[in-house]
Amino acid sequence: MADRVRVLCAHGSVLLQDGCPGCDSEAETPHQGDPVRVVPSWTSTPHTRCRRCTLRPSDRIHTKGGTR
Repeated sequence: MADRVRVLCAHGSVLLQDGCPGCDSEAETPHQGDPVRVVPSWTSTPHTRCRRCTLRPSDRIHTKGGTR
């Protein structure tokens, strides 16, 4: 299997692999989404996640322009 690209979150951790207190915090605060496609180590299926909180871009925590 080819090497996978390690996508970093907005706080410098590997997205969907490392635990990140910055992502955990942002998952509780409304913010504008920053979507990125990532293939986690446990699957070959690409997932789209927010770099700031690791949630799906459609999650209600994401706002337009940074406000609800």
